[in-house]
Amino acid sequence: MSNNTQLMSVVDDEHDIMSLFTDALSELGDASVFGFIDSTLALEHFKLHQLEYSLILSDYRLPTMDGIELLKKVKAINPSVKTILISAFDVDDKIIEDSKCVDKVLQKPVGIADLINEVEVLLSNRTDVLIH
Repeated sequence: MSNNTQLMSVVDDEHDIMSLFTDALSELGDASVFGFIDSTLALEHFKLHQLEYSLILSDYRLPTMDGIELLKKVKAINPSVKTILISAFDVDDKIIEDSKCVDKVLQKPVGIADLINEVEVLLSNRTDVLIH
């Protein structure tokens, strides 16, 4: 990586939510945030830049490929990428646990301050693997 810019993606088929979250995360210092309404395009972008990515935030209900399927593929490619699943619906904890690909689940509606806080907490824990 030639610089310290971290890449992040927001994937939500509701354009307004995707734009809102993308703009909010863009305020996090050294982050370049990409917004996608199509999970397939988001995955292709991730594959091209997998080593620069630090976080993917995805809605659960998406056409083509749902959020859990997307995050499973992301973690298979680069397990160190942090993942957040957002849903307006209750997602069965067992589905989340069995998928082994979700670092955090947030329930819609999500306040911007809460979203930024959760992302900062997740990213600050990236290198804390040895702390118990």
